[in-house]
Amino acid sequence: MIPTESYNCYEYFKNNTAAFGDYDAAIHFGHRIKRSALLSDIDRLAAYFKSAGLRRGDVYTVFLPTCVQSFVAFYALNKIGVIANIVHPLTPPELLKETMDAVGSKGVMLMDLLAKPYVDMLNFHNVPCVVCSNSDYVSPAAHPAFRGYELFAAHASSGIKNALSYRAAIHRCPPSDGVHNNGSDIAVYLHGGGTTGKSKTIKLSSKALNELAYKTGKVEHHNTPGVECSMIVLPLFHAFGLGVSMHFSMCEGFCCIPVARFKPRKANELMREYKVSFIVGVPNMYKKMFEQKNFEGKHLRNLELLFSGGDIVTEQFLDMFNSTIAKWGGKGRLFRGYGLTEVSSVCCANTYADFKRNSVGKPFYDMRVEIWDKDKKRLPANTVGEIAVSGSTLMEGYLNEPTSGVYTDDSGVRWVLTGDLGYIDEDGFLFFTGRKKRLIIISGYNVYPSDIEEKVIGVAGITEACAVQGYIEAKPIVKLYVALDSEPENKKKKIEEINEFCSENLPRFSRPTKIIILDALPRTRMGKVDFMKLCDPAPTEKRREREKAEKQEAKQ
Repeated sequence: MIPTESYNCYEYFKNNTAAFGDYDAAIHFGHRIKRSALLSDIDRLAAYFKSAGLRRGDVYTVFLPTCVQSFVAFYALNKIGVIANIVHPLTPPELLKETMDAVGSKGVMLMDLLAKPYVDMLNFHNVPCVVCSNSDYVSPAAHPAFRGYELFAAHASSGIKNALSYRAAIHRCPPSDGVHNNGSDIAVYLHGGGTTGKSKTIKLSSKALNELAYKTGKVEHHNTPGVECSMIVLPLFHAFGLGVSMHFSMCEGFCCIPVARFKPRKANELMREYKVSFIVGVPNMYKKMFEQKNFEGKHLRNLELLFSGGDIVTEQFLDMFNSTIAKWGGKGRLFRGYGLTEVSSVCCANTYADFKRNSVGKPFYDMRVEIWDKDKKRLPANTVGEIAVSGSTLMEGYLNEPTSGVYTDDSGVRWVLTGDLGYIDEDGFLFFTGRKKRLIIISGYNVYPSDIEEKVIGVAGITEACAVQGYIEAKPIVKLYVALDSEPENKKKKIEEINEFCSENLPRFSRPTKIIILDALPRTRMGKVDFMKLCDPAPTEKRREREKAEKQEAKQ
């Protein structure tokens, strides 16, 4: 992959793939799209946006599932220096409007099949819209059937007053010139929890995203442009999905298969149909794919490089997953990685060259990862502290908060303090131990939920576990929520069994006081375990008094 220079993302994709010929750049509902056709659509959509008055530094909202149009929109906006405000396509109407207002968005691009709940809001505020359809990218033979269904199921989108269809937009203007060598410009706004848990709008530059693609390309892998496929199961509003799954794959010349709505059986079918060699996902996606009957088969030989991030994945599962690939003659492996949106997603990962069990790997090329104490002093090897990251993939900061999110040290080096806890061993491997905000302190001892979860998963039929802080009479305790592989005949007996295991295998202060069995753990929209829903609220004075009164009443 070529050096990033000062290219924007559009230039970096175009220049990286210039020597590859006219390969298959994407597949959408079985329809193959050549690089030349994709670039033509990008150039024409960019020209339309320019004719509509969008200029360098403006903001435009991409409100789409993972689809070819979302790729085209990102690169078209980037070509003319417009910031892509990428938002979850199921965000409620009023929250969408609030998000657009907060960033000064000048329009929105959305899917017709998802438009109905938003029509009134868009019309009331007269928001300029580009409306996409699945039929935009299908074979000529399939187009009538797709279009017929859309006219029936998505007729509500025709009620948007200030709207133009995607097809009309890309045929309205001939390609025109864009902005050049503006890699330091903001490319995208992504919306996340921030390193402190509060909602933030994160600013990422083209340079940061290009550097991420370049560094990912340093990981050992093989790719024949247009032959090997990247199955893009993560959404673009997720930094891992945008930066690695999509942008790296596009720049590397993979044939990209966007998956608008993740369904594990369908994902396995795509692996069977196409030569999928690269996947980036969260643990729950891989688990669901693995559980399907159609997971196994000779198609697993095609898998070469798979990354998992965003949540905890156990060694037990990695062993099962990778041994199944090997069973079918495959040499690929699923690797655990680590990162966050503030550093454009992944910054550490296990690889073929550098691997250690239970770790999240070593830092990517030219990235620095250190462990700091509360005074921002570097800690020695094997000492738990806050993970700090520095390098060329760092964000430019949070929107409207110029002084927060990035720390500049005395040498002028920029760092992101992640809010995560971990340690680096003597060989340079990073071990993630949990979120600072998840840290439980019992009688002055630090309790790391991930240590508890990793220990109990697989024991007594436990398939998922989440340890959180609870309270009894205002005193902190460990609460353990578990999901089982089958309904227990006797819940009380099963809890006793789990409790006995914890007593024998966990340090005293890490042992759960309460164990609760759930059918399934709650999850966020991204499929991560939503531990916040399981945490007890911090005790207030009124709550303490109420619990004390209830205890006295129970004694009577």
